[in-house]
Amino acid sequence: MDYKSIGLTGVGNARQLGGYIGADGRKVKENLLLRTAQLADASTEDLKHLKEIYHLSDVVDFRTTLERDAKPDPEIEGVSNYHLPILDESSKESAGMAAAAAGGAFSLDKVMEFVEAGALENMYVDIAVSPYSQKQYTHFLQILVNHKEGAILWHCAGGKDRAGLGTVYVLAALGVDRETILADYMMTNHYYQEDIAKFEQYILSQGYPKETVKAARAMAGAEQAYLEKALAVIDEKYGSMDAYLECQLGLSVENKQKLRDRYLEI
Repeated sequence: MDYKSIGLTGVGNARQLGGYIGADGRKVKENLLLRTAQLADASTEDLKHLKEIYHLSDVVDFRTTLERDAKPDPEIEGVSNYHLPILDESSKESAGMAAAAAGGAFSLDKVMEFVEAGALENMYVDIAVSPYSQKQYTHFLQILVNHKEGAILWHCAGGKDRAGLGTVYVLAALGVDRETILADYMMTNHYYQEDIAKFEQYILSQGYPKETVKAARAMAGAEQAYLEKALAVIDEKYGSMDAYLECQLGLSVENKQKLRDRYLEI
């Protein structure tokens, strides 16, 4: 299976979207749309790779200010950096999502409290219907519309939840089918298979029941049912993904065509 790696050693879940079939049977252009985990541990060679191989020009960081301050992105000469925190940091309701998305910043007990309360299961739904989050993704899509040359990279902490939803919207806007979108989302489990196994063993060693461990698995990896739940809510609440992109994320028909002309092969 082609896992679309971009060959970074210090950055997790680092891959690109090139090669997927989009609107009118046109392929997504290679090496322009990159999705990764946080860049804080990128090696000198990784940064050189991004500049020389991919001609990186823009980075979009979806993390909270807390995460960003704890592990800031490296400054890369000639690269513009946009901070678009997907979770509303002023909202108490975002606490569960923040814990789920950035477990490393919270105690295990606190993280498991949110897991047992269903914060993980409903996280994508909560983000998808949040006006604050929608506004941030609107800005993200506009950056993509305005982007001119080189690669653009977006990330959160693990590159799977907030970056994962951003990728769903990008691929949907480009006309990629839902089966492929889900398969791309699930590639996270390939990149994090060792971390997932270690996390499960650690949770078990702390005395949590197997049912809770299963729910917590999505903390380190990806759970397709959680994303499918959000997609179903989008279809039901807003009519369709296309309607959601246009009415909630501000992607006009004209701008959707601009995205396709820019990122799909002729």
